[in-house]
Amino acid sequence: MSTVLWESLSAWWPELILSLGALKVILAGVWFKSPRGALTFAWLFVAAAAAALWVAPVPPSTDVFFGLIVCDPFSLVFRWLALGSVAITLLLMSASRELPLSLRGEGMGLLLAIGVGLMLMAEANHLLMAYLAMELVSLSAYLLVGFLRDARSSEAALKYLLFGALASGIMLFGMSLLFALTGQLSFPALLEAVRGLSGPMASALLVAVSLMLAGLAFKISMVPFHMWTPDAYEGAPAAVTALLSVGPKAAGLALFLRIMAALAPAWPALAPTVLGLTVLTMTLGNVVALVQTNVKRLLAYSTIGQVGYLLIGVVAHTALGHEALLLYLVAYLFMNFGAFACVVAVVNETGSESLEAFRGLSKRAPALALSLALFLLSLAGIPPLLGFFGKFLLFQSALDASQAWLAIAGAVNSAVALYYYANLIRLMYFVPSESARPVRPAAALHVALGLCAAATLLLGLFPGALLEWLSAHASLNLL
Repeated sequence: MSTVLWESLSAWWPELILSLGALKVILAGVWFKSPRGALTFAWLFVAAAAAALWVAPVPPSTDVFFGLIVCDPFSLVFRWLALGSVAITLLLMSASRELPLSLRGEGMGLLLAIGVGLMLMAEANHLLMAYLAMELVSLSAYLLVGFLRDARSSEAALKYLLFGALASGIMLFGMSLLFALTGQLSFPALLEAVRGLSGPMASALLVAVSLMLAGLAFKISMVPFHMWTPDAYEGAPAAVTALLSVGPKAAGLALFLRIMAALAPAWPALAPTVLGLTVLTMTLGNVVALVQTNVKRLLAYSTIGQVGYLLIGVVAHTALGHEALLLYLVAYLFMNFGAFACVVAVVNETGSESLEAFRGLSKRAPALALSLALFLLSLAGIPPLLGFFGKFLLFQSALDASQAWLAIAGAVNSAVALYYYANLIRLMYFVPSESARPVRPAAALHVALGLCAAATLLLGLFPGALLEWLSAHASLNLL
């Protein structure tokens, strides 16, 4: 047993480091009067986790913590995405003026805990581990959403909590039905057990899987389980909103794919429903975004639309679909975090989240306006930016899977989205501002903007190496 634990631990050092870091950073927030102490500890643990992940082996053994998690190549991509989300969010949190100084240590500690939960969601090989990982992310996120101590933030946190509790209950009910049908909870054992189900048992399996996927749909803001998203995003600090828009979506999609691989016999019956909801998700998100006047609500509905594009890779259910999903997730990480870094800079200076606060930004902060325009055009899928190649591969995967009308729906929705992205660019460049006060981003925001802009542009111009690496990690194994 000790040998198995040590082998498991050698592959799980990044998560262990982040777990210890979460506790240490929270304590540092209490010990030090200034948030710099907590921030320093947070960066040390994030850097240590990144170093551990760089050298951590990908074990072929089935006994990684007795089969509860899988540290395979597929999960490695999502572990890096989770760690990247935590690192960029740290930059945004350290630069944001919204977060109370007295609570930044606790906020950064919760952020590291969310990072552990995101990694576990992507590694889960057992239903109970999947549920525990989701709850670790959710409970920490509920607290971060309500950090501003005002009525709007408290209302957003309460709505998020109530919807989250309902989604967790639905998912647990689906898990209990699945356990009653099969007597199994680990994904490999479930795959073997469901293959023999037929007749009424197969129908009950569909009910159980549908309930479980409904809970996951809440985590990724899939229609019709998206209702919490605009209010939670608007009420949360902008840095927290940025995290919610990327990290849980990526981890939720990873868990979605793992569960569907474990319950593969049920997929043909569920595929038409998921396909219809995919089109509905991207359409509702983009259409409702057209009438938003608050930039965080606009990006919330944009996120819903982006989830619709990402689900194309799930619906395609092919190797190319998985590669396209991973590529677009990498693109989404950089372009969405970059957009929110610009939002943090504007909110810091103006105290307003209205689209009107971006009027004349090209005169007040030329580099910031240019960066935001770059991220918005990438979100819209304009070449040669990384977002374009991600969408291109997603649409190609739909065509290869004989889902031409799904690709057409994605292209039409991309055209709709271009309108509200271009409208924000119009405000920055062609509508004068009533204030000539310059917007000066903090140093941490300069780092975040530079990193995200460079990745969005350079990986779009030279995507070969990234595509090659993702292709080698796109296969999903049930160990």
